[in-house]
Amino acid sequence: MMVELDVPRGTRLLLRAREIRPNPTKRDEIVWSVAVYRNAIAGMVILQGHVCGAAGECAQGWCFEAQVSVDAIRANLAGIR
Repeated sequence: MMVELDVPRGTRLLLRAREIRPNPTKRDEIVWSVAVYRNAIAGMVILQGHVCGAAGECAQGWCFEAQVSVDAIRANLAGIR
């Protein structure tokens, strides 16, 4: 199912550990968005971004990719986090 999400590149997202799959570190993450794929499966979308810093200090296109809760992204966009 496609979801309506407009996440500008570079948006800072605070994600709780339980909102990220897979999450081998089992910790909360701050991710600066690169791309959000709006095809949701079980309330999750694929997010690509950077955890290395807002400017993408790793010099790669992205260094984070995981399924992330749509509700978590919306909470960030609404300024709740």
